[in-house]
Amino acid sequence: MRREVKDYFEDIALDFDSYYESPRGISDKIINAWLRRPGLIKRLKVTLEVSNPHHGKRILDVGCGSGKFVVECAKRGAEVLGMDISREMIEIAKDFCVKNKVEVKLRIGDATKGLPGGFDVCVALGVFEYFENPKSILMNMFASTEKGGKIIFSVPSLFTFQTPLREVLLYHRNVKCYYYTKKRVLSLLADFTADTKKIEFYSYGPGLVVCVERE
Repeated sequence: MRREVKDYFEDIALDFDSYYESPRGISDKIINAWLRRPGLIKRLKVTLEVSNPHHGKRILDVGCGSGKFVVECAKRGAEVLGMDISREMIEIAKDFCVKNKVEVKLRIGDATKGLPGGFDVCVALGVFEYFENPKSILMNMFASTEKGGKIIFSVPSLFTFQTPLREVLLYHRNVKCYYYTKKRVLSLLADFTADTKKIEFYSYGPGLVVCVERE
């Protein structure tokens, strides 16, 4: 039986945070150097450019993890709320915010059950791939975002050299991952056509950052 998403992220919280820096094991360091970290850094950079955080902008980070995105947004003056289903991830994010001397609201929450509203931008990085059908999360992201705002999420690409390697890693962790093509992303967004003004795709190597501008 596959593990629940919450249990998976509770278990890997400390290791996940190290992917942005330097993992502890030799094999993990090698894998991280050319498989994980370059994609994570580029994904973060792309998302910051697309979301354009600044003073007065309200941003919700769904699945905020260890807080890398929320801290960068706060440094740019945005008002940020970070949510994650993992208590351990939220604790790491709190420490990271203190280390960077920024004020960010953080809370434990399940994006499949609802999200707070009134945001200019709603972001979910590294979330959708752990759900066979993330439509409930996407629906809640649309509901939390003001008209004219942006819904931004990332998905791993099906046809990249990193995909089989990632599958091996996740198999040993007993976790299922779901991969995407642009066609599958558009299929996921089909029910939100009436609320969609524009859809843009940005490649970050092993995956895509998708930006949906609301009507």
